[in-house]
Amino acid sequence: MNKALLVTAISLAASTFASAQPLTEANARKLIAPFYANFTMPVKGGAKSLLEQVTTVDWQSCSGTGDKECRGREVSAKVFGDFGETFPNMKHEVREVIVAGDKIVVRGDLSATPGGEFFGVPHTGKGFKIMAIDVHTIKSGKITHTYHVEDWASALNQLRSK
Repeated sequence: MNKALLVTAISLAASTFASAQPLTEANARKLIAPFYANFTMPVKGGAKSLLEQVTTVDWQSCSGTGDKECRGREVSAKVFGDFGETFPNMKHEVREVIVAGDKIVVRGDLSATPGGEFFGVPHTGKGFKIMAIDVHTIKSGKITHTYHVEDWASALNQLRSK
């Protein structure tokens, strides 16, 4: 067997073995890091690249139960990019990661100060800190589906408070 063929066979065997291994919390944290980079800095134009690193081409991000409440990678990249404009100092801090089979559950804190009016609340320079929960489904080392809930009502209440 020639060397190139042997190296290819070993690489394929290693990747097959690695993908067959149960997902650990440490591996899950590495896998999701590019995803959460979208919410930890003002991403302007780089959101699509970060999503391509960690999600499948047909990935869906859902904030509700209906199909209309899900969006794919292209639309999500625009939304995430817009976050950088709306919240120039946005930060997402992962507080807890739970791995269950092919699922990664992330509990985090999202903090930011809007750069202008936000959902009808005038710009006052106030910021907010809210909880976010995400459930990611993983297949072959990539996120195929994300369900997420953010406490936007609390954000608005914090921004309106005196």
